[in-house]
Amino acid sequence: MQDRSLEERPESIRRPEAKPRGISGTDAGPTTSWGSMVTIDRLLLILGALVLAEVAPTYAQAPRHGFWIDLGLGYGSASFSCDTCTGSRRLGGWTGSGGLGGTFSPHVRLGADLRLWWNGLKAGGRLPGIDNGTLSLSYYPRTRGGPFVKGGAGFSHYEVCKGTGDPIEPCSRDPSYYSGTGWGVTLGAGWEIPIPRGALRPLLEYHHGAASRLHSPNGATVATGWRQRLLSVEIRVLAGT
Repeated sequence: MQDRSLEERPESIRRPEAKPRGISGTDAGPTTSWGSMVTIDRLLLILGALVLAEVAPTYAQAPRHGFWIDLGLGYGSASFSCDTCTGSRRLGGWTGSGGLGGTFSPHVRLGADLRLWWNGLKAGGRLPGIDNGTLSLSYYPRTRGGPFVKGGAGFSHYEVCKGTGDPIEPCSRDPSYYSGTGWGVTLGAGWEIPIPRGALRPLLEYHHGAASRLHSPNGATVATGWRQRLLSVEIRVLAGT
């Protein structure tokens, strides 16, 4: 009897070794964790696909074509001289611009631009200003985005009015102190940054205008051989493709 109990002890001792087979919790633990990781990976893949679907059109837009319109704001430095002036003068001020046109090809666009420059906002004081309209041609080496150059010609107008201090209507309705209109040429270079449904366009432009004379409201000549030069830097937002 004693020998049998001694022989049976190893069997009883070995019984606990079989218990791990019945511990489903130990086996289920890694399985549950792996399943969670698979689920998270799938969610990340789906999220990544949605992000790519949203962002990809920005970088895969069709080459530029069709109608376009843009608006811009910036800063400009203007200088003035004339045949009857003693030296030249330079002033700084804000610019606002707008343009519209069409697309001949992915590399060439034709448009009409209007730019306004005012020497700050001077309520009740003399406010010099330039406005010029240009028929311009732009060339783009790339079919979408990248650098571009432009040039054109049109009218150039100079005026000194009574300021109102209002950025929407900076000149009062009182007669201008003096003004003059002539021809002008504009040259520029910029960079087009594609965005959904349009582009951002940092732009550097130089405008040269000339008027035969400046005159007062009663028609008296104030200056002859008037010349104005404007160097401006703008950020323009273009809507179009």
